[in-house]
Amino acid sequence: MSVQTSLLLNSNFRVNIGPLAFSFARVRSISDTLEVEPVREGGNNWSVHSLAKPLSAGQKLILERGLLTNPEGLLDMTLTTGSLVYAVTIMVMHHGIMRKSYYFEKGIITKWELSDFDALQGQALYKTIEITHSGLHEVPLP
Repeated sequence: MSVQTSLLLNSNFRVNIGPLAFSFARVRSISDTLEVEPVREGGNNWSVHSLAKPLSAGQKLILERGLLTNPEGLLDMTLTTGSLVYAVTIMVMHHGIMRKSYYFEKGIITKWELSDFDALQGQALYKTIEITHSGLHEVPLP
C-alpha cells in the first residue's frame, strides 16, 4: 500500500449546518479546548490537582470561501451576523465514506465577509463565515 492511499486527505469534506448542506473550500480553527485551574492540596507539596473550569471565551470556527450558488439567496440569508446555528457537522470523506466527523451543538455567527468585488477579474463571489460555538467535539465512528 502506498503512502498516498494510507493517508487521510482532507481535500474532500462536507459542512452541514442543521439540515442544510454547504460547500466551503477551507475550514479553519478545528479544535477543542479545556480550561483548567490548578489547585494545591494542603499537605501535598509535590504536585497540584488540575480541575476543569467553564470556558471563559467562546471557541471560533472559520468557514472560508463558501461558494454562493443559490441565485435567490435564500440559503445565504440564514448565515448573517447574529444568526444562531445549531447542529453544525464537519465530515471528512474518503472515497465517499465518512472517515472523521466533528460537531458542535450551538453557535452564533459573529462575522461574515464577502470576497472583493472586482469587475476586471470576473471571479466567483465567495463568503467567509466565523462562528463562535459551544465547543467542537469529534464524533466516534464505528
